[in-house]
Parts: sequence; structure tokens; C-alpha cells
Amino acid sequence: MIALFENVQVLALLIQAMGAALIGLLCLMLNRVVRHPALSAWVRGWVSLGGALIALLIEQAIPGSAAATLPLYMFGEYLFGYWIIEGCAHFGGRRWSSRWLPRLITPLAAFSIAMPQLIGYGFAAVFTLQSLALAFIFGTALIALAPAARRDPSSPGLLTMRVALLLLTLIFLGYLPIFIANLLSNAALPMTLLKLSSATHLVFEFVLGFGGAVLVLEQSHQGLAVRNDTLTADNARFRGQAERDALTNAYNRHAFFQLLDAFRVGDTAIRGCAVMIDVDGLKQLNDGFGHVLGDAALIRVANAIQQLARDDDRLFRWGGDEFMLIALNQDAAAVAVQLDQLNPSLAAPGSVTVQVSYGVVEFGTLGELSDAVRRADLSMYARKRERRPTTRWNQSERLERSDLAMAAVEPESEPAGQG
Repeated sequence: MIALFENVQVLALLIQAMGAALIGLLCLMLNRVVRHPALSAWVRGWVSLGGALIALLIEQAIPGSAAATLPLYMFGEYLFGYWIIEGCAHFGGRRWSSRWLPRLITPLAAFSIAMPQLIGYGFAAVFTLQSLALAFIFGTALIALAPAARRDPSSPGLLTMRVALLLLTLIFLGYLPIFIANLLSNAALPMTLLKLSSATHLVFEFVLGFGGAVLVLEQSHQGLAVRNDTLTADNARFRGQAERDALTNAYNRHAFFQLLDAFRVGDTAIRGCAVMIDVDGLKQLNDGFGHVLGDAALIRVANAIQQLARDDDRLFRWGGDEFMLIALNQDAAAVAVQLDQLNPSLAAPGSVTVQVSYGVVEFGTLGELSDAVRRADLSMYARKRERRPTTRWNQSERLERSDLAMAAVEPESEPAGQG
């Protein structure tokens, strides 16, 4: 037994079997965290390779067992090849039917039993056949990964797997002339070369297994990144919807208080003007002609304010017929000049004729903003009492104006401050 383990070839087989088991264990643990069909296939594949190598070890220890152990070795490596190719096919995006394995097991088992009897149980004959089979397996797995390589050529895990598969294919193809020459000439095998190449394909099998694990983690990370981006986009969309008035698309009161919190958290120094704007006679318009025309009037006022506002301004629907405009870094005189254009703009022909009253008050700090809003509201009502509404509606206009207003219920422009 001690002499057996002094054999370098036996030690290499033992290390290979242990390595295959460790890679299978790694894939198994990864698959419990990151569910992926390729990992499930690779777990079965590496375990099958470990079992095949153990059967070959038994054959080395008990030469008389070759009739049982060599077919098990061959069959185990064929199963290894099937599951390695299946895992690579999953990454390549190829369809893989679960019905293929039941159809292949019987032919592969029969082939594994029959071939040693036909070609003999000699190491050179069996390994020539297995070298050809393994070269085919690794080459097919490399082809199965090709679509994934076209999709993501910079993937480290994918590059590692492809290099390992290519070199393993070449190594096992390189065994063929050596063993065929040995079979034809009965010359001695170049054992030093075979030991070196055996150690080399052992290393590349390790590289192949760890490359697959890295590839799974990469794809999992990419999936999490995509889901995170989707959640971020959904969150931004829902937040936008929560901060908008559904009718006018102006910001709502919730958005105003969110803006105040952002200024406070950022310790932002702000100054500007608070403007309160009220739609004159909206209640009479709703009572006399219905809420369709009232809604059209609100939309028209919001659009008119947005067209006059600057990119940095923020328009809020403050109440039923009230809007508030926060104009940053402007003085009251400049803002009043802009607002004086509102009523002439609203007097132009449209679905509904309407006018507004407004009050504007400057503030110099964030702490003064709330008081500025209150004073602007008082100023707006004072202005409203000083003026008489110039808009009148009569019953004969009701149907015509209602029909025109139906097309005006959807907002037509972005709110102020959106560019």
C-alpha cells in the first residue's frame, strides 16, 4: 500500500479526485446561495469526475478489478462531460432538454462496458479512447460558451473558463499521438512528459472549476445591479408621482415640504420670493359650467405660470384654486414684472377665459420662507379684494365651452424647474 502511494501517477489521480470533489463542494455551496441551473449541473459533473477517478485509483491498487473499475471510470467521465456541457450551455443561453440524459445513459453505460472488452484493458488503449472523449467534451463546452462570450467578452470568469477549456482540449488531443504511437509500436510511454501533462491538466481543471464559480458570481452581481437599477427607477417614478398634482402636473404640498427638508439637511442658503396665485371666480365657474371647465381653467393657469417661470423656480398647487411659486434668487420687483404678464396671457382665446390674483413677498433665508408664504397669501387676498373679476359667463356658452374644455384636461407642459 505504501509503495502504491509512492507512485506519482497514483498521487496525481488522488489529487485530481480530491480536487474534483472540492470543486463540486464549492459549486454546491454557491448553488445554495445563488440558484443557477449551471451550478446544479456542475455539482453533478465534478462529483461524477471524482467518482470516475476513484474507480481508476482502485484499478491501480487492485489490477484484477479492471473489468469493473475501468467501465465505471469511463462512464463517470462521460457523465462529467455531459453535465459540464450542460452548465456551459445554460450560460450560453442555449436550450437544454432534461430528456436528453435519460436517453443517453443506457448507450453510454453500454459503450463503457463494451469498449474495454473490445480494445483490451490496457492503460494505453483505454486512455487513448478517453483522451479523445475528453477533448471532444472540453471542445464542445467551449463552443457552448461562445454566445456568452459574444455578449460579454470582458467577463473575467468567462475568459478564465474559455482559456481553461481550450488548453484542456489541446492537452487531451496531444495525448492521442503519444498513445497511438505506443499502441502501434509497443514503445515505452514517455512517463516524464505524461506526468508533467497530467499535472498541467489537473491545474487547468482547477482553473475551469473556479472560473465557473467566478462566472456565476459575476452574473449574480449583474442581476442584482439590474434589479437595483430597476428599483431605483421605480422609486424615482413613484416619488415623482407622489410629489405631483395629478390634474396640473405641478408639485404638491408634500413636495414643498420635501424641498424644505432637503434645504435644511444640506444647510443650503437660499433667498428669493414666495408667490401665492389664486384663480379668480373658480367656484362660480364650477357651479355654473361644471368641473370640466374648472379643471380646464386650473390647467391653463398652471401652464401659463410654467411658461413664465425660470428653470430654478418651483410651482406648487397649494389648494383647490391656489398655486404657490418659489422663485429663487430673484427680487419682488422682477417677479412682479413676470407675473403681470399672466392675465394678458390668460385673456388670449382658448378653451376657457380666466384671470388670477397674486401676492409676492421676498425672503432672505430659509427661516423666513414660511412667513413669506403667509404674507404672500395675505397680499394676494388683498389684491383680490381690490379688483373686480373681468370674466363673465352666460348659459348660452355652457355647451360650447364644455366641449372645448374636454381636450384640455391633460397637462401639456413640464412643471417649472424641469428645464
